[in-house]
Amino acid sequence: MRTSLAAVALAVGAAVTVASGAAHAATTGPALLLAPAQSYLKLTVSPGEHARPAQRRATLICEPAGGTHQRAREACAALAAAGGDFAALHVDGGACTMEYDPVTVTATGLWRGTPVRYRHTFSNTCVLHTETGPVFAM
Repeated sequence: MRTSLAAVALAVGAAVTVASGAAHAATTGPALLLAPAQSYLKLTVSPGEHARPAQRRATLICEPAGGTHQRAREACAALAAAGGDFAALHVDGGACTMEYDPVTVTATGLWRGTPVRYRHTFSNTCVLHTETGPVFAM
């Protein structure tokens, strides 16, 4: 009887350890649960030259497209065309005024398994959308 109680206690302890490890993985972010080819990005848009406080926030998941981003499919396609390089994003056409009304964007997370940390201040919202297309149009 003593042996079977010890075996049950050991099994319960192992199950609790596994469950707490899974709970920890779930609380550290969805990126840890994605397949290596998937992408998980947190995007922000803030008025002014500072990244905080963020006026808008969204998550962008690619392959397959999803998250809270309103135009996830288009944003994922634009990033894929740029090889995941936010600085290489560019939309053809469109002219913007030379008005200085800065907006700062950030992107953090993973693009196809590679860590991403991007921050850039654009001179105004029009320039932001002309240069990044649907990525920060959330």
